[in-house]
Amino acid sequence: MLGVIYYLLFLIIGFIYSSMFFKEKDIYYKLWSGLVFGNIILMAGIIPFALIFKFTYISHILLLITAIIPIVVLGIKHKDVVQSIFSEKTVYLKKHLVCKENVVISNKIFLFLIMPVTLLICLLMVNHILAPYANGAVSSGQSTYGDLQMHLGFVTSIAEQKSFPPEYCFLSGTRLNYPFLIDSLSSSLYMFGCPLRIAVLIPSFIFALCIVMGFYILSFSLTKSTTVSVIATLFFFLNGGFGFAYFFESAKEDPSNFTKFFTEYYQTPTNYNEHNIRWSNVICNMIIPQRTTMAGWCVILFELEMLVNAVKNKKTSYFIILGVIAGCMPMIHTHSLLALGIISAGMFFLYLYDEKDKKSYIMRWIYFGGITLVLAMPQLFFWTFSQTSGNSSFLRYSFNWVNEADPYLWFYIKNWGIPFLFIIPAFFNTSKDNKKLVLSCGLLFLIAELILFQPNDYDNNKLFYIAYMIAVIIVSEYLVLIYNKLKGINLRGFLAALVIISATLSGVMTIIREYHSGAMYQTYSAADIEVAEYIKDNTDANGVFMTSTNHINPVVSLAGRTIYVGSSLYVHFHGFGEEYTERSEELKTAYEGSSQQLKSFADENNISYIYVGNNEKQDFNINYNSLSQFEKIYDENSIQIYKVK
Repeated sequence: MLGVIYYLLFLIIGFIYSSMFFKEKDIYYKLWSGLVFGNIILMAGIIPFALIFKFTYISHILLLITAIIPIVVLGIKHKDVVQSIFSEKTVYLKKHLVCKENVVISNKIFLFLIMPVTLLICLLMVNHILAPYANGAVSSGQSTYGDLQMHLGFVTSIAEQKSFPPEYCFLSGTRLNYPFLIDSLSSSLYMFGCPLRIAVLIPSFIFALCIVMGFYILSFSLTKSTTVSVIATLFFFLNGGFGFAYFFESAKEDPSNFTKFFTEYYQTPTNYNEHNIRWSNVICNMIIPQRTTMAGWCVILFELEMLVNAVKNKKTSYFIILGVIAGCMPMIHTHSLLALGIISAGMFFLYLYDEKDKKSYIMRWIYFGGITLVLAMPQLFFWTFSQTSGNSSFLRYSFNWVNEADPYLWFYIKNWGIPFLFIIPAFFNTSKDNKKLVLSCGLLFLIAELILFQPNDYDNNKLFYIAYMIAVIIVSEYLVLIYNKLKGINLRGFLAALVIISATLSGVMTIIREYHSGAMYQTYSAADIEVAEYIKDNTDANGVFMTSTNHINPVVSLAGRTIYVGSSLYVHFHGFGEEYTERSEELKTAYEGSSQQLKSFADENNISYIYVGNNEKQDFNINYNSLSQFEKIYDENSIQIYKVK
């Protein structure tokens, strides 16, 4: 498929850049950083070309050419590296695969840790994203039933409409200010001919690999221990607090209560609101359904690892790379950029105190900060600040996050579990450099506890999880230290097993539930898919549809058309609460009112098509006499489409 080939070209380009920048690193480090580079180039690099030529083939071809040109120029200086990469001989790979120096990920770690965790994530993606269902329908799992439909709308609308900056397809006449670059990446694959499911899955597989590799590499950079890094990786991706205890407790009263996490919607040991369990498993509830978070983690793990090495090694080139990548982050994941900024500020002041050559030190940070600001500020002003300024649902004071029932410390003990219990002694037993990173993450944690940065309170977890990453690594280091000190004690193995089970049981149970939910929930019927194909082939790509506000909406998610107003799950929590309320009320009048009311509404709001499907018939008492004034262009499977103009 042409779309996959196009995507692979950028991954190869990224690997070449990585090989040039990190000649001393092992092959797996180059693979990881190369995949990160390739994805960033395709995501952020398209912006200047699309602003001029829209989201078209021309923009994509120009981006590809532009990405190749520096390789040709730099290749003159690094001819040996470029030749070795393209050589038919295997000397290059053999040299680095068996290299004993500067090795971060060994072959065993890659094969028996990195790949299994990545494949687990990919397996869940396969049975959660447009998975085949009975009678030609498609389905989702528990965690993708909500958010995925929004991302599908972004993917298809950007590719179909080709306008740039993209329009917010769930609220006509509004610019898309939500970080969309991970979805525009899939739009590129979709535009070049990939089926929608493949266009979403293929990049997701690569991002999953980048996240798992990135977390392990960051762990190793901080601790220089393979054992610690393995344990930290398992603790992070199988994360969960002590929520499992509630299921065991309820099973005493009724054994059937224990098994309900297999069947009940969002009643798992890591997402159990009834008992104030709110710390979700990162695989099931962050990486798989939240594509922007997935992309943000891919990038910030690289940035954190680069930041740690930059301040230690005092390499100006590392600070420059930090700035370039950070400058690309606003529309990849704004929360990750914010987290990076807070952590970097903390690191700057903590290292400044001990630095002897303060002038050189400050200059390196100026490179980082200056490049970041030059690249990021235009994006922030154009997209982010234009939505948040004057909107009271953003930037609100609120202490204690989403804890509604428990004492402060108990909330985090039962939600974070082992990492929260051991973070303080772990802090005092780690290295001086790691202490500075932990303190910087503590600043991030404090700010996230005091300020909400979006309408949905829960979404501050996108900041908390970055601090949690470092906490898991430092605590894993401390637990290994304790284990080594207990050498010769008979109960050492039992205690270690108890800690590991306590740290991962809730996560494992949640993952089992999530796998079991795969392809459980039908999202789009065969009729929905059929009408979406008709809409793509026979209607104006930039026309506005009037539909119900149900979040399962084939018009926007499958056909990529803008609708007058979409689900409150998206519109309200993206900061348009008032607009949602007003427009949803107008819809009722339009569908149920007189012919003149409908005609006036359509004219005033630039409605091009009116959609009448099962959801519309359930939500409104449709006045078909009013609709008869317009041409009916589709009438199949109890679905009608009327052309207004």
